Amino acid sequence: MSCLLLSALLIASAPMQTTSATATKPPSATAKAAAVPTTVKAQGPAAAKNAKPAVLAASDAVITIHGLCPVSQAGHNAESCITVVTRKQFDALVDALSALGPPLLPVQRRGVAEAYAATLRNYEAAKKAGIEKDPRYAEVMRIAQMRAMGDMYNAMMQEKIKKVSPQEIEDYYKANLPRFEELTLSRVTVPRRNMANLKDEEFEAKARKIAGEMHDRAARGEDMDAIQKDAFSSLGVKDPPSTHMAIVRRGIFAPDQEKQIFDLKPGEVTGVFEQPSAFIVFKLEGRDTPSLEKSKDEIVRILQQQHHEKLEQARDKSVQVDYDEQYLGPAQTSAFMPPGQSNAAPAPKSGTTK
Repeated sequence: MSCLLLSALLIASAPMQTTSATATKPPSATAKAAAVPTTVKAQGPAAAKNAKPAVLAASDAVITIHGLCPVSQAGHNAESCITVVTRKQFDALVDALSALGPPLLPVQRRGVAEAYAATLRNYEAAKKAGIEKDPRYAEVMRIAQMRAMGDMYNAMMQEKIKKVSPQEIEDYYKANLPRFEELTLSRVTVPRRNMANLKDEEFEAKARKIAGEMHDRAARGEDMDAIQKDAFSSLGVKDPPSTHMAIVRRGIFAPDQEKQIFDLKPGEVTGVFEQPSAFIVFKLEGRDTPSLEKSKDEIVRILQQQHHEKLEQARDKSVQVDYDEQYLGPAQTSAFMPPGQSNAAPAPKSGTTK
């Protein structure tokens, strides 16, 4: 959960939480017990290991702030003021945050609690300073409310985007079956350039000739590893690469090369592919198409992305924004702004004086 989202929510929720969670007397025995870091008594290592944490009641304290007095209790001794946030109140806060994004993980609760405690302290300090009387306060709160509602809407739409039906998955799989086809390839390759002398034309001519020989040997079914080793040896190059490749799918190679590769039958080889730095010959070892069940997770991600793009397109199509560039300035081509221009007064127009 980002700090920005948390802050936006706390701006709106702090008054309610503070009023309902403030006391001018020490908390009850139950609240005190809840504030203790551990509920395990000193009964030895074995007992501590096997003990279970106590289950907190809804009214038990999960955050206790000593010395925090609300404005309504001005004049009280600060040391006697105790602000308590109960488990019920904190759970309500966590539940509200889930409306802004993914559910909070247990490990994130401490960070939320610390941020909320800091917000409560700042809120009471702001009230004492009279921030509510600032003429800008109402506009700040309006913007905060708009932002919170917008974030909740975005989170709601993200949840909607994630919903993919089994029928959608099956339909996509059937309509895009070639996309999931997987090839097992091997290859033999030789460098096109002499790395010690890139202008060595004799080296390139020899490499081209050897590449043709590699192709013929591979087409006859000779061992690819032996072909690769001999090719590098003939060029006087060390450390021949492995002939084995990872699984290949459509979309990796250039269209003309992809067609040639995917048209192969097991055991067949391509022509010599001329790359800027190498000559390569591919051999098809086998092909397979994963089942719908194995492809399900991938299809879900694809469909979720499609849902997102459709949503963005619909929103962009229905809403258009125009800006008065004379007053607002031109669109920024970069988020970076030189320090000297930050908050700087506009330069006077030519021919004018201050």
